[in-house]
Amino acid sequence: MGLLYSCLCPKKKDTKPRTVTSGPKNYSYECKYREEHGRLPASSYPDNSVRTAKYTWYDFLPRSFVGQFNRLGNQYFLLQTIIMVIGEYSTLYPSPLESWSMILVLLFVVGLSMIFEARDDYYRWKKDRATNQTLGVKIGCAAAGRAIQHQQTWAEFQVGDLVFVRNGEAFPADLVLLTSSELDGNAYVETANIDGETNLKLRLAAKSLSDRLQGGSLGDEAMALDNAVNTDIQIMADPPSESIDAFTGTITCKDEEIPVSLSQFMHRGSVLRNTTWVIGMAIYTGPQTKIILNSSDPPLKRSTIDRIVDKILIIVIFAQCCLVTVADIGFLIWSNANINENSDLGYYSTWYLVPRGENANSFTFPNGVAYWLSYFILFNNFVPINMYVTMDLCNLLQGIFINNDLTIYCEETDTAASCRASNLCQELGMIEYIFSDKTGTLTQNVMKLKKIAIANKRYGDSKHPGFDSNALATDLGQGRNKEIEDFLIVLAVAHTVVTDKDGVYQAESPDEAALVDGAAQVGYKFTTRRGDLLQVNIPWESDPRQYVVEAINSFSSKRKRMSCVVKCPNGKHYLMVKGADNVIFDRCDEKSTDRKGYNDHLEIFAKEGLRTLLVGHREIKPDEYKEWKAKYDKASTSVGGNRKELLEDAAEEIERDIEILGVTAIEDKLQENVADTISNLADAGIKLWVLTGDKVETAVNIGYSCKVLVPGMKVIKMTETKPEQINLRLENLVRQLRGIQSGSRPDSKESKREISIVHLKSMGLVIHGKTLEHIMSHDIRRAMLLEFGMSCKVVIACRVSPLQKSQMVEMVRKGIKPEPITLAIGDGANDVTMIQKAHVGVGISGKEGQQAANVSDFSISRFKYLQRLLLVHGRWNYRRICKVITYVFYKNFCLTLTLLYFSFTTGYSGTSLYDSWVYTSFNIHTMLPICAIGCLDQDVRSETVELFPSLYMTGRLNLDLNPRVILQYILLAIVHSLIVVFWPYFSYFGLDQVDLGGLYVFGTLVFSCLVFTVQYRVMLITITWTSITAIVLAISFLMYFLFLLVYGVWYDLQWDFYWVPYQMLGSAIFWVVLFGVPATALYFDFVLHWVSREFFPTIMDFAVEADYLMNKAKKGQLMKQLAKEVKAMTGPQEKEVDTARIKDVQLSQYLGVENKNKGDLGFAFSHPGETPAQMHRSMTTPQLLDEEKTKKKPGKSSQHQLGDPKSNQQKDVKISMSHQTFKMQAWQDAKLSANRPLDETTCCGRFLQQKLARLQKPLTPRVTMIVLAVVGCFFLLIGGLVIMGSHAAAYQMVQYDGSTSNYKSLGYNVEFQDCELKAARNQSYRRCNITFKLNQDMSSPIFVHYGLSEFYQNYQSYQKDHYYKQLDGSTTGSDSNYCLYYTKDENTEIIPCGLQANSMFNDTFNLISPSGLEMKEDGIAWKVDRDLRFNNPSGYPEICDDDKYQCLFEKYPGVISRENGHKDEHFMVWMRTAARNTFMKKYGRIETDLKKGDEIVFQITARFIVETFSGGKAIILTNDSWIGGRNEFMGIAMVTMGCVVLATVAMMLLKECIS
Repeated sequence: MGLLYSCLCPKKKDTKPRTVTSGPKNYSYECKYREEHGRLPASSYPDNSVRTAKYTWYDFLPRSFVGQFNRLGNQYFLLQTIIMVIGEYSTLYPSPLESWSMILVLLFVVGLSMIFEARDDYYRWKKDRATNQTLGVKIGCAAAGRAIQHQQTWAEFQVGDLVFVRNGEAFPADLVLLTSSELDGNAYVETANIDGETNLKLRLAAKSLSDRLQGGSLGDEAMALDNAVNTDIQIMADPPSESIDAFTGTITCKDEEIPVSLSQFMHRGSVLRNTTWVIGMAIYTGPQTKIILNSSDPPLKRSTIDRIVDKILIIVIFAQCCLVTVADIGFLIWSNANINENSDLGYYSTWYLVPRGENANSFTFPNGVAYWLSYFILFNNFVPINMYVTMDLCNLLQGIFINNDLTIYCEETDTAASCRASNLCQELGMIEYIFSDKTGTLTQNVMKLKKIAIANKRYGDSKHPGFDSNALATDLGQGRNKEIEDFLIVLAVAHTVVTDKDGVYQAESPDEAALVDGAAQVGYKFTTRRGDLLQVNIPWESDPRQYVVEAINSFSSKRKRMSCVVKCPNGKHYLMVKGADNVIFDRCDEKSTDRKGYNDHLEIFAKEGLRTLLVGHREIKPDEYKEWKAKYDKASTSVGGNRKELLEDAAEEIERDIEILGVTAIEDKLQENVADTISNLADAGIKLWVLTGDKVETAVNIGYSCKVLVPGMKVIKMTETKPEQINLRLENLVRQLRGIQSGSRPDSKESKREISIVHLKSMGLVIHGKTLEHIMSHDIRRAMLLEFGMSCKVVIACRVSPLQKSQMVEMVRKGIKPEPITLAIGDGANDVTMIQKAHVGVGISGKEGQQAANVSDFSISRFKYLQRLLLVHGRWNYRRICKVITYVFYKNFCLTLTLLYFSFTTGYSGTSLYDSWVYTSFNIHTMLPICAIGCLDQDVRSETVELFPSLYMTGRLNLDLNPRVILQYILLAIVHSLIVVFWPYFSYFGLDQVDLGGLYVFGTLVFSCLVFTVQYRVMLITITWTSITAIVLAISFLMYFLFLLVYGVWYDLQWDFYWVPYQMLGSAIFWVVLFGVPATALYFDFVLHWVSREFFPTIMDFAVEADYLMNKAKKGQLMKQLAKEVKAMTGPQEKEVDTARIKDVQLSQYLGVENKNKGDLGFAFSHPGETPAQMHRSMTTPQLLDEEKTKKKPGKSSQHQLGDPKSNQQKDVKISMSHQTFKMQAWQDAKLSANRPLDETTCCGRFLQQKLARLQKPLTPRVTMIVLAVVGCFFLLIGGLVIMGSHAAAYQMVQYDGSTSNYKSLGYNVEFQDCELKAARNQSYRRCNITFKLNQDMSSPIFVHYGLSEFYQNYQSYQKDHYYKQLDGSTTGSDSNYCLYYTKDENTEIIPCGLQANSMFNDTFNLISPSGLEMKEDGIAWKVDRDLRFNNPSGYPEICDDDKYQCLFEKYPGVISRENGHKDEHFMVWMRTAARNTFMKKYGRIETDLKKGDEIVFQITARFIVETFSGGKAIILTNDSWIGGRNEFMGIAMVTMGCVVLATVAMMLLKECIS
């Protein structure tokens, strides 16, 4: 759809340079146009309104709806819906389900996804509206030469407008600065909204134009406004572009052409600071502004889990097609065997399906195709329709929990974690490789000048908090040391730093501010900048020196240097430059440069972890300067897209023969807890690759500081720059690596080995950017680097560009199979490409701005929070979503398999066991509980994961969603579906006896058992029970029963289902079955879990029990076993678990079992291993946690104080835990920061912090045995009651027609009396007598049933072939769309039509002995059938006299009376379709008690054909007890299950005692 939309509605890109004018003529025309038309003239450029919302109010529904079908699952169900509709409303093929049931559920699922999308788009729309309605000031029509200020919304601004902005206001459009209230018309701008940088930027107005507009009166607002509207100004500028840092143009005023660049450009959204007012001209508006052009969404990333689900769906659909094909073949075989004409009798074997010898399955499509499609519809739930919406809901809440986690909220910067891609929450738990920037990511990006080197001497002290300038000041003297003075002058002059009104330096990078500040500490203090003029105070000079900056060659990641051409007070021009050592050395004067000496300085500084730059200058001769300045001015005034290249060429020309003056060394401290975080991530098996722009020595030193490199690790350095050397080195390394891995001995001819088998366990690679450049350009070299890098614990790439960073990520992603999950983390604009290239991008809100954070998937404020983001949130979310996926597939497999089993008894005709709406509602009833698990469940607590980072392997190795796990759930679904179907199936006789044998009643009973079984499964896999979990589960059950009760009385929606739930729920046997089925499934699950845990334990079994175990004696053994298991599963290259660390953990600290603090009930972020005071503070100020662990003294705990804004008083609260008393600060009435998440003091906060009260206990052997013992006892108790109830009931059966094996083979106790009833076409009926000699007492009421075996009432075409409006008397006309197979008899319409009504059982039973005993034939049908469902049509029975119609009594004379018609109860009973092909139906009732030995005789008038379908007919006497009918099988099965369960418990107990 996106492609289609872009093709139909392509975006027009403005590629032409634009010319914008302003002046009196423009205002005169504008005023005249406004007077005539009442509005401003239309602009040829877009207006200034912005729209980031994806939809509008009129296109949301169609576009969003169509967009939902980009997902494979939704496409599948759309196809299913289309097939259903065609099958239901045509004769092409049969549809076993009603299409509306699927349509509404599909709309519900798609609607939920659309609601999620609408919610996100609504917030974008609100933001757009707020932005567009923001007020600004336009300098309006001039009257008598006077300017007027018009206040208008931002959306109303147009290109060419003069805009007036005051201090503190944002710029409404991209403006070119004309003048301001300051000297030379300069202004200070804050671009935090653009790039996140809070330092102020200086914008320089064109001096001549600014002077003209100011009119010699500095700060005169009125004069500047009047001059602006009365001055003709024309600006020629580049076409709009996405480049934030590129703008070129020319201002023409009074025939003077003035070049303008980024220095005069003010971005939309940036804020005016430290300047009273400015006047600017709008050059780009609305969608053409640079911030909007750069506001495109980050590339769409699909999680690995999503891709796995898509693959599973494809496999599932293929498996569904295979099952459909098997069932279709079964149908063809069955139909060929059963729908064939019997040559002896002249009847079809299933005559009731083919009443005239016609093929009842004669659809337009061939039978094989027609029934293949029918089964394809029937098995549609093999693919779960709610999979995507369930995952979306879980991901949404998981993202909310990340956003509101107080432990990863930084109070210092008021920055909370942010999740921008909730679909990647689970991806955080699967990371294998981390690619990290260094500066600002691992370090604080707080730069301080620590040391410098000039000539052969180094200055500064690492222990000094700043720069120790005493020695330098001494050597400097009174200006006698020219080398030192020149060095300091370059630091004080060659920069773009500005000062605000308070004298604070505002720099575009912290490095530059540190250098200027370092020079100021020695006395060379930069004070102010006015246009091109800089003032520098010199210690021994009374007046400041003034330097004129003639040109600035800006820094870029490509150039890695910046330089200025400066006119010094003595009139000479100098090039002053500073930059990376490699680029400066390439451009230095070799004769005057002591390269070796400076390299020594650089190496020493780098080993101390300091960031180094070379500083130099050279004098420019007047002629050279004049020639170069002309080229520079021409380049700076060029209009077009190549101004940047021309300026770089000009800079390259002047930056040569540089005299190196010295080296600067800047300290960038590590962030807090970086070393511990990296160590824990390594313990988790995650490999870290550091990609930095620093020197090799600096990176290595930082690597050791932050434990990326550890003592004893073999560090391989690759700094070769020639391709031949690189090839040879890589080949040697890879050859040695392969030799070690294969166990071969070194070749005697081989050069000395760099690595050995010892090194292989701990090896690091450090590679230079230039080396990497050659490697990345060659596929074989890249493959060798990757092979060697995979064997290293860490890889550090130095002097790399942003492009090389993204290439490294891509190399790992595409080069390793299977593709590892990668994470890139950085804080600057140079990290953006790397972040977008990785599977997961994490941005750090740092000193380098918000560029990385704005395009990232997740953002945090400190690197240390990455540990919790991955090990806790990531791991939890991975395990949660895997539970969701496997459970959703499992439950839908169960549902579909029950239909497959049922099809075996329906002639493979594709009959649905469930009502269409009930069947389709399955996913809704089972959705909420698994969502609770997907959001709230935890297998182990957060502190346990932090204690054992190796538990992260569950996601890293994808242990929870792999083929083995899927196969386990498939097998589990097969077992559970068999239990669900066959418990009720083999209890069918007793169910049928109490009217629970009808298709919809029996199907709803099985469906209820299935719902309870899969919901029990949710309870089993739930580890963390909270109030929400329990409430959601209870709501789910209540919703199911409420649905049944409401739907069961919705007459117009489903006539056949009317009153079915009430009939089912009112029977005691239903509740017995409802207990037996889930309890049996529970037994198998518990036994399998016990066997798995006891004999095949996994790491998670140990982790879960270790997390909650309460026995001190067993804990040490468990910890050792856990460490052993971790070691075994991680493999030889994974870091071993510190068993001593495990052993030293105290029980009370680790388990928190003795924690008596009632406030510590939360389950997500509690810290049982800490004091309550620590716990509270770590959740609110997490940076204190590690400090307290290392700094706290025995018996004391450090205090974190937060002043009460009202009383400023502190209150100590005593909390008892493990017999110790601690003090903590009461956090009452504390003023929270704007972005601080809610804490646990509120109900909402407890939910967001996941600190709800919980019940959490693993399924230990003890728990297993207790649960099974209880279940076993219940089985015995209920089974015994069922047996006693069955014996209280009675039944006696006599088969009077058909084969003797029909009932005995099914296990019935049956007596056979052959009436010798032979069916033939020319005989209307035959009679015989059947004698019952009662074998037991029977109390009234005694029901008389007739039984049929091998009669397929449940055959799809038979079961669906009726028109309910005829049955309830709404209409008389038949409709072939409803009665497909039997509507007319010799051109006479049959009322009612359909196969079922026209094959009614019409044998009659008359009780002839003993005399006086009466059999009543009323009261046998359901009361709702008698009172509501069945009625004769209007005009009955007179309409039957018309030859046009044939009524029921005419079809069955002697059975159906003219008076009763449709209201005959025998007919009503017959129309309640049986679920099985052997069933019984009530015929009458005897209200007299009978004794054992009594004989009663029935005279049977046989009109119903039986021989032709090889079935049997029987007459059955029954009476009921409290349990219903005779259910010995169910009772015996329950008692047997109880014995088996208790025997299993005894075996478990014996095993525990022995062990």
